[in-house]
Amino acid sequence: MRRKKTTQYLLIAVISLVVGIAGSIVLGISLAGMSTPYKDPKNNASEVVDRTASIAGGAVGTAIAKDRIGSGVYSVGDYLIRSFTSPEYLSLGRSDNEFASDLVVAVTGSSDPDLEDEIVSDLQDHSRMYVIDKYATDANRAFAATGNISSDPGDSFTDCVVTKPLESGDTYTIGIRKVEGTFDATGDEVRTDFFVDGVLYQGNIRIEDAGGSGKGFVMAWDTAGVEAGSHSVLILLRSSDGRGQIIAGGDITVPRCMVLNNDMVQRGSIDRSQTVSWYILNAEDRDAYINFVGLGDDIKVSLYDAYGDPIGTNDLPGSDYEVLRGHRQDIDAIKADTGLPLVNNNFFVKVERGEQCSDMEEQISYTMVQSRNVAYYDGQYMAVISDIGAVPTPLPVSSSSSSYAGTDVTLCDLSNNRIVVPYEDVRYLPLSGFLTKMDIAETTSGSEVTIFPRFAVKTTDYGYYSTSLSVVGLDITAQEGYAARVETTIENGGSVTTVDDLSNIAIGNGENTIDIKVTAFDGSVNDYRIFILKGDDSGSFSEDTLSLFPTSYYSGLWLLHSLHPDYMFRPYNTGMDFDTVLDNEDSGDRSLANVYSHPAWIQSGSPEYDGGGWYAATNEVVQYFLDPRNYLDPQHIFSFELLSFDSTAQTVDGVRNIVNGSFLADTSEYDYSQIIYDAGQTANVSPYFLASRILQEMGYNGESELCHGTLAGYEGYYNFYNIGSTPDPNIQNGALINGARYAMWGADPDEEEITSVEAELMLPWNTVDRAITGGALWIASRYTAAGQDTLYFQKFDVIDNEDGLYMHQYAQNISMAYTEGARYFSGYASIDMLDKPFIFLIPVYDDMPSEFGVMPYTGA
Repeated sequence: MRRKKTTQYLLIAVISLVVGIAGSIVLGISLAGMSTPYKDPKNNASEVVDRTASIAGGAVGTAIAKDRIGSGVYSVGDYLIRSFTSPEYLSLGRSDNEFASDLVVAVTGSSDPDLEDEIVSDLQDHSRMYVIDKYATDANRAFAATGNISSDPGDSFTDCVVTKPLESGDTYTIGIRKVEGTFDATGDEVRTDFFVDGVLYQGNIRIEDAGGSGKGFVMAWDTAGVEAGSHSVLILLRSSDGRGQIIAGGDITVPRCMVLNNDMVQRGSIDRSQTVSWYILNAEDRDAYINFVGLGDDIKVSLYDAYGDPIGTNDLPGSDYEVLRGHRQDIDAIKADTGLPLVNNNFFVKVERGEQCSDMEEQISYTMVQSRNVAYYDGQYMAVISDIGAVPTPLPVSSSSSSYAGTDVTLCDLSNNRIVVPYEDVRYLPLSGFLTKMDIAETTSGSEVTIFPRFAVKTTDYGYYSTSLSVVGLDITAQEGYAARVETTIENGGSVTTVDDLSNIAIGNGENTIDIKVTAFDGSVNDYRIFILKGDDSGSFSEDTLSLFPTSYYSGLWLLHSLHPDYMFRPYNTGMDFDTVLDNEDSGDRSLANVYSHPAWIQSGSPEYDGGGWYAATNEVVQYFLDPRNYLDPQHIFSFELLSFDSTAQTVDGVRNIVNGSFLADTSEYDYSQIIYDAGQTANVSPYFLASRILQEMGYNGESELCHGTLAGYEGYYNFYNIGSTPDPNIQNGALINGARYAMWGADPDEEEITSVEAELMLPWNTVDRAITGGALWIASRYTAAGQDTLYFQKFDVIDNEDGLYMHQYAQNISMAYTEGARYFSGYASIDMLDKPFIFLIPVYDDMPSEFGVMPYTGA
């Protein structure tokens, strides 16, 4: 029985092949302007062919069919079988009764109800191919099929039910589309065809037993072979009994997909008046990473697998980035599932206008980076080709914040250029394992819980103090959205509880720690912690330290104590009103900002105070850096560190780590780190402070000519600390010239005489060693010895000594203490010194502002 069925299919295939070849020949001759002699077939075959073509379709090939029938290549019966079992005819969905009527009209030219009933009766036990041959032969023996047509009924199917339709749930149809369903069948000889806009595409079908005569089927069709645009699709299921049924279909829209590539940077956009753009990425043998950066407006991004089924969607309003992640697909499993011979690890990307898009009509541009990590280097986004592991946070906790430090990394830019640069020179975007939102509020009142510092993506530790907080709610979002896993616990009194309901987190008395563990798509983990103190702690920190400060200092101090229990904090009560100090510091050239690095900090109408782009800072900026509470985080607390030399905490290697990558890094000519360390020891000043101060004053790359002794007219004189470099707006490079004159002759260069006191400061500074050590002695005599023994006090002279207030300020740069404090932090971290018992002297003012903690926008 099985052999007969197979022979039957083979015969149909051979007939179809012969007719197809003949049709191609005639078409070719016709196109060439040639004519083929027509040999009229016998026995009215010509009329049968015409009627059949009219009923079943295929009128284009009638001329060649008639010629081949007349030549004896094949018979009228062959042509009838081919036509009435073709996908085109079966797609018409004709029932057995309708088929019988069509066959009778095709063969005889008129209807015959009795003959049609006889055909329908024969179809109960035989295939349509057998019935066609029988009645064609009955009409005219010359019409008989050239091959033997089995009387076997063939395989048939009934009760077909589609459980998964062709159309996707989206407006667009992408990827490998599957139609799934069940039917009852007498065998497995069933196949499928897809018609797209009337054009036949071969599909693939997989049939599985579903018990008894039941069968489960999966039809697959790859839309990659169809042009972009709107199409009408029909799916035909046909069996070896010559029957068929349209089981699915509809109108689909295949989007035009721009091709993305692994490890590349590519530009994209949603064009004006458009709502969506599509992309396809063949991730090959890896996971899919698509990162959207440089967003022109809010966008919503979605990822789909090779089947066009959704993996996930992200829309993070307010975020600088959007990301998509997808695990590598099992290509062999997809082939087995669909029967398709060629399958890629394809992912489809849809980009839409986001909910907070500011303009629903204008073009939105963005940059896509297809790599696990994304770098920002040399003013542009780049793909990170090298494996760098997890992106480091900005707060290193050991001598090396990454095992990749000291190595080179390979990047790829927008022009597909490969660039090799040192790992430390690159800024890596916080994409994997980071939160992009963390709001905390009191559950009962809904009021915000103002943790310190304010939330930032790369800041992982926060503090908060309260006497009454009882229940809080968390609203958190991971940058990777659907691709990340977030777990939250709370610890109180040594007991750790998993938080299932983020809207209802109970806060107990004493110490509480909320831990938010973010597991990235790639498996890396970041922990965000909120240290909450309710009332007094279980130790003595509340009584011995917090009680000495205003309550508004408590959140920051509790954070620092939680991270570094051995730190000691001392208040310095200035007895001064905050607004009074602010008015004095926001005066003339006392507080300057740089127009190139922080353009939004510049006070309108300010003159330029030297050739380096320094202007008066705005009142808002001065207030931020004057407020000591803004420094109470792990990095900037070192702005309050007492600055005396301490050999137990300060080393040459620590200096080397502070200056690493700068112009002070070891050179063949000078060992700057050793010189700076020795100078600190000589002057009883922290060498970390000296190294940071030099970088602050001379520029990270040594931009100032004073550190090279190359200022025109003053060659060979050095001034690493800008001592005496007072700005003169009326003279070009006035500050540099004044600094060089000081290095030559001291405080009164017009006299051209160095005093004995100045000689003790090693003036003139005509060598690198003399300038660095002598400047350190000058700092010690003028600042640390005068009570200005912290970075903060050197910037803001609120120490009421013999020089009075506000006048004895080392630097005009408004952020000097803040940025140099961060350098100190990095230096101590590099040599595992962060947990040493540092002493911090923190100023306190009267009537301090109620609001703090938000740095003004830089405009950079």
